Amino acid sequence: MRVLLHPGFHKTATTTAQAFLHENRALIWPHAALVLPARIRSVSEAVFAGGDVAGAMARFLRGLALSPRRTLILSAENLLGPMPRGGTDSPYPAALPVLRALISALGSLGWPVDLTLYFSTRAQAGWEESLWAHHARKDRSPPFTDSLAQFRARIGRLPLAEQLARIREGLPGQRIISHDIADLAQAPFGPAQPFVDFLGRTAPFRPVAPRNAALPRPVTERLLELNRRETGAALLAAKRAVRQAAEGRTA
Repeated sequence: MRVLLHPGFHKTATTTAQAFLHENRALIWPHAALVLPARIRSVSEAVFAGGDVAGAMARFLRGLALSPRRTLILSAENLLGPMPRGGTDSPYPAALPVLRALISALGSLGWPVDLTLYFSTRAQAGWEESLWAHHARKDRSPPFTDSLAQFRARIGRLPLAEQLARIREGLPGQRIISHDIADLAQAPFGPAQPFVDFLGRTAPFRPVAPRNAALPRPVTERLLELNRRETGAALLAAKRAVRQAAEGRTA
């Protein structure tokens, strides 16, 4: 069974790629089973909790209609853990044990598995700013208040490229591919191109517009000001108004 597992990284156009897969699912289904984040949440929850990831993945796989001849595509960036916030020495400190657990679960299917791990990446500076903007936008307690410079100092202790290098070194012999999303910008299907290439099929796939892009830096700075100044319901309402104005929406 051929498997393409796309477990990360966050803020590397994963939402856009997953929107493409979802929009084209009827064309993909005859050639591959498709698993996107909402469907595999039980495994992501085990990753977040530091639980039995291999067991959760094995149970999940048993619930799918798979066979030795079936191709499987899984894309879910939370399988590597929470979106990095700079509070640990590496962006994904549990990456290797989690990936080994996922690979072990695939090996328990009872037939040969031809696994390809795919990691979408991007330039470090853009990745850091996109993470920063996402955390500033989110409503959580306590609110995120780091300046971009403060966040860069923490999140950059282990660059994303080095995180990927550690994964490669820790999984010798495993087929691992990666693509910088900037290099995919001119591809026919943008950040979804690696999935189309994996399928190796010619089909009338429909491209999708970019999804979940970071808000402009001045808007993020405004959200940070609110995070530092407001609390409770007033903070939530003020941030919602700023986001809606920036996105051209109304309440």
